[in-house]
Formats: sequence, structure tokens, C-alpha cells
Amino acid sequence: MKHIRLSIERFWIESGNFELWCEHLSRIPKKTEAKSMKEIAAKYLNKDVVEKDKKLDRSKELFGLLGYEYFEGTAQFEIKGVYLLERKEGYLHLTEDAQNLVTSYQNNNGWELRLAKQLLRFSPRVRVIIHLLLNGGYFKTGGTSIDFIGKWKLEKEGMSYHPFASNPQKNDMNRLLETFKVPALGSEWIKILGEMEIELEEGWSFIGSGGKEPAINNLTAFMRSPMQLFDYLDWFYEVEVGKVILNQRKIATDIDDLDSLFTICETETVDELGTLKENIHLFSDNRGFFPLEPVLEQVLKKHYPTWEKDLSKFVDFYVTNGMHKGLFTIVAHESGQPRHGRGYLGKREYQLLKLDIHR
Repeated sequence: MKHIRLSIERFWIESGNFELWCEHLSRIPKKTEAKSMKEIAAKYLNKDVVEKDKKLDRSKELFGLLGYEYFEGTAQFEIKGVYLLERKEGYLHLTEDAQNLVTSYQNNNGWELRLAKQLLRFSPRVRVIIHLLLNGGYFKTGGTSIDFIGKWKLEKEGMSYHPFASNPQKNDMNRLLETFKVPALGSEWIKILGEMEIELEEGWSFIGSGGKEPAINNLTAFMRSPMQLFDYLDWFYEVEVGKVILNQRKIATDIDDLDSLFTICETETVDELGTLKENIHLFSDNRGFFPLEPVLEQVLKKHYPTWEKDLSKFVDFYVTNGMHKGLFTIVAHESGQPRHGRGYLGKREYQLLKLDIHR
């Protein structure tokens, strides 16, 4: 599969109304007689439905409860929401996660954390933000509160992103989704794709429901909701005026399997990737291809002084381990010259590589 379609992710719209989804889910039976969100709204939530264009009236946040749609005829997989409703035999039913969330909500027993974890597992836009914050990123707020998140910037390794900007021309969310697409997609969706025997092609990308790129309209309002929830849980910490970081100790305590949901780079790994990027830049041609052995020889010399095996063994280890950890993927490869050394796993057609580095 070349593309993953990504709908606009609609969370609860009213500021701070974290329980809205829980209230809705608690009124929906485990197995419904509804085939669409419009029918869910009409049958179980007493919502007004606009008959003329068959759309929900002022309740678009309900679409964020959906999971995915797979269109076999065109082999299109579309992420609709955070997978609290799933389609079985044509009808929408509560997922096991939704049932557990409702139980926690009704018992007032940690439902906020369950809700937050669901976002961390299944929302690509939420995931890409938290991924950067877990790996050295931070918010530049300009002294504004989270209520004005449209003014917040995300800084990492000298790069500045505007994922919450209200102006679509200035919004960087799609840039983040492309640069960090693997951690944005995450292990949960990858697992589901695997169970459906759907393979992602090299160079895959997110696209929109009906366009080449995911929609970025109204992201200030949509993304404020999950970020406010995380702030309420004390996951954000202002270390100095205008600079907010992720409280990694708090989030790791609240989400006990955080390391299974995200790859968290240690400082050493970040330094290694910096060396890798630097030497790729030095050795690559104008197409972005670089000779594998000369580049990794520099990484070996700087970061693995006790390595006792030869360079070829290190090349195989480093590339295999890096892909397994989700640090990078090989997007293109080709054969080179004898001076370029042995290719990855001894394959001549892997002497020259082009990598997609996810950090």
C-alpha cells in the first residue's frame, strides 16, 4: 500500500470538556443497530441531524470516535479517529477499549488516563507531537497559555515547527507527519495493518480523505483539546517563561507501557543520529544517495570505540538495529563502485542508500 488516508481528527470541541466522549459512549450500546455516525447520533444521542445534506449538526466531534475504514475494491485504508467504535458486519459497535473507558468513567476511576492513552495509541497527529517532545523537543509559547495554542511553536534540534497554526499556509503538521511518519502511525495501527495482511510500500505517506495531503483546517481548535487534557494531567511543565517541556517522569508513571507505544531516544542515540546525518550530508550526491560503508565508518569510529568485529559486521548490525528500533527506513538503494565498499548484508545493490531518518 502506497498511502494511508488520514481524516481530520475531531476531538471534543468545547474547551476542557474531557468527559464529552465518555458521556456519549455511555449512552451507546455495545452492539448498535446503526451503520453510520449519523444513525448513532439520531438513535442513541438524541442529536439533530440535518436531513438535507445528511450531515450531523454541531456534533462533528463524534467522528473522532470511529476507527478505520478499509475499501477493498480500491485497497484504501483510512484512519478516521481513535478507534472507540468499530464496524462489525456492517454495524458500528463499541470496542473493548471504549467499554473499559465507559466503566472507568462511570466508576470515576482513572478515565482521564484511559482517554489520554487512547489518543497516544491511535491519533497520528497527537503521536507525532508527543514523539518529538519525548525526544528532545519543547514548546515555545511566547508566554501565552495553552488556551492560545495556535501561537505555540514546537522546537527540536534547531528546527521550528508550527503544528497548531490557524493559518493553513503556516501550519507544519503535514510536514511533521511526513518527516516522522513511522512514529506518527505507531505500533497499534501497524499491528492492525499486519493482521489485515496489508503491507506498506517503501516511501509510503499519509494523504487526506479526498486530497494529496491531510486536511489542516481548524487544527488550532482540534489539537487544543488533547493538549489541554495532557496539561490537565500535568504532563507539561514550564521550565522557564515561554518554554514548556514534557514531564517525562509523570507521563511514564501514568502510562506504564509508554516505551511500547513510543521509541524514546537516549542522548547517545541522538548523538549517533547527529553524526549519521552530518556524514550523510558530506558524502551524499545531489540525489540524496550516500555510500553506506564510508558513512557508517565515521559513526563506528566516534561512537563504538570498543567494537571488535570488522566494518562490514558493524554495517549490518547498525542498519538492521536502526530499522528495528524505528530510527530510520531505507527508501531507495542501488549499486555503486568498488570504492564504496560492501553493501548492506553483502548485497551489491545496497552499496548506495537513501534513508528516511525519523528523528
